[in-house]
Amino acid sequence: MPLYVMLANLTGRGRRMGHDNPNLLSEAAAAVETPSGRILTQYAVLGRYDFVIITEAADNQSAVRLSLELGLTAGLNIETLPALHIGVLSDEEHISVLRDAGVALNLPTGPDESDATDDWRIPDQPA
Repeated sequence: MPLYVMLANLTGRGRRMGHDNPNLLSEAAAAVETPSGRILTQYAVLGRYDFVIITEAADNQSAVRLSLELGLTAGLNIETLPALHIGVLSDEEHISVLRDAGVALNLPTGPDESDATDDWRIPDQPA
């Protein structure tokens, strides 16, 4: 089944619910599991998000349903991202697509191919 990464933040309601029930996220994950989608693992993180949740779902529609139900049950705002295994990038077809995108954007493909005119720093004084 396809994998999805959910980046989640507690809402005000979710913080209150979590304060009263420290197992809220685990219980919510068990409650929203369906045959077409389930939560594989969850992490509390520091930074922009409170949680990173790894899920699998049969398709995008199932992932959206899982995200919405988990958000409602646990009091979370969730951003859901489809995840592709990095091995997909080794497929020649995908490599050529990435290469073409780099050429279209005129991006250097590596340190040896960049030239001295690719200076991304802001100048100290206007020229």
